[in-house]
Order: sequence, then structure tokens, then C-alpha cells
Amino acid sequence: MRTTLFSREITYGKKDAAELEEASVKVQLIYDKALHMLHSHLPDFLWDAWIGVPYEIISSLYKGDNDSGTVFQKWIQGPSGWKCIGCERHCLESNDFHQDHDKLLSQRAYKFHNGRRQSMLLQATIWSIFEKTLLFHPFLGGETLFDGEELETIAAYFVPTYISDVRFRELSKPFKEYDGSNIQVYQEWISAPHLVLQWEGGLTEGRWMTGVYVNQAQFSGLGPYLKDSEGKRTYMEAFVQ
Repeated sequence: MRTTLFSREITYGKKDAAELEEASVKVQLIYDKALHMLHSHLPDFLWDAWIGVPYEIISSLYKGDNDSGTVFQKWIQGPSGWKCIGCERHCLESNDFHQDHDKLLSQRAYKFHNGRRQSMLLQATIWSIFEKTLLFHPFLGGETLFDGEELETIAAYFVPTYISDVRFRELSKPFKEYDGSNIQVYQEWISAPHLVLQWEGGLTEGRWMTGVYVNQAQFSGLGPYLKDSEGKRTYMEAFVQ
């Protein structure tokens, strides 16, 4: 079913907005906790290959260094409610990052790190830990990465994501393949509302996605957008009523 819009405005009910506001911060803490775990246990060469961003420049709720950078979470209101399919945390790395203050260059160069690269690996890591925790919980006792409330958050808002498509083929479930972090990741396909936008920029058709901004451990706003078949985004304005 397609819905036609005549302005770049998306209206959210107060209940949906309140749910996203609360859930987004809980979800972000889980992302950051998993990222910290990977940084603590992955060899440097795997961290560089899979994550590719120096941990020191990543703002994180978990390590308390959340003063810079806004995280952009991607949500879909699917048949079973709101689901977060990933987050983007773009970083700029200065070429003098590892130099002493007295040796700073007069002109700096920066390397841009695309946050999508770490996003899908985090999704797969979190879902793997979630499933194994549920399976082996009687034998693990209290020695688990995620506590009971965090497991409930993952069950409610995360999407099954793996580094193999075998599970989806066994269950005959639709999935999407992501390739771009030196490892292929497969995520269950969540259907999103299909919208057609007629506006001064022409005719735009795509899936309705909801971006949620999180900054300094707080919900910072909604950023809805249409995503067309080529992945291009047309950002909209959010209104709550």
C-alpha cells in the first residue's frame, strides 16, 4: 500500500514519539557496551579491519566520553512495532591525533570514517550475544554482558543479524545483505511503509524510515526520511501531535 504526501512533513503520535525517545537511549547504551567489549577483546588487526576507527575518537555513553558527535539511529515502524536496524556514528580522525600537543601541525588533515561500517558488525555481535545468553543462561549465572533489562530491550527493538545467511534460509525469511566492512552481514528484512512524495523538488518514492538523534546520553530529535531503491535519502520534517 502506498501513501501519497504533498509536503515534506511526517506526523508522529505522542505515544510513538515517547517510545522512541526512551528506547533510543537504551539502545545506544547497548551499542556502546558492545563496542567497548569488542575493543577490549579484539586483536588490533581485527579491530582495524572490522571497525576501522580509533576507539579514542569514538564518543560513547558507556565510557562516559559523550561530549562530541551525534549518533544517528535508523528505525522502522514494522508489522511488529518499532525496530532499530542500525546506527551511524561518523568520525573525523586528525592526522595529528597521535602526536604530542607541542608537535601539532599548522595545517591539519582529516580522515573521515563512515559510521555504517561499524554499525552492522555491532548489530550482528549484539544479536549473537543475545541468542547465546538466552540459550546458555542457566549455565552462565550472573556472568553475562547484558542484564535482564538490556536483554528485554534487544528482544523488543533489535533485528536478527548474522554473518551468515544460513539461518534465514532455514526459516525461509527475507533478508538483506550488507557488504562493506571486510565481512558480509545479513539482516532480517523489515518491511517499511511505502510513501510517494509530491513536492517542489519533483516526485520522490521510497520507504519511510525514521532517524533518531542521540547526543550526550539524551534523545535529540527525530529525522524522518524516504529511502529510494538506490539508497538515496530525502529528509523530511517531523511533527508530533
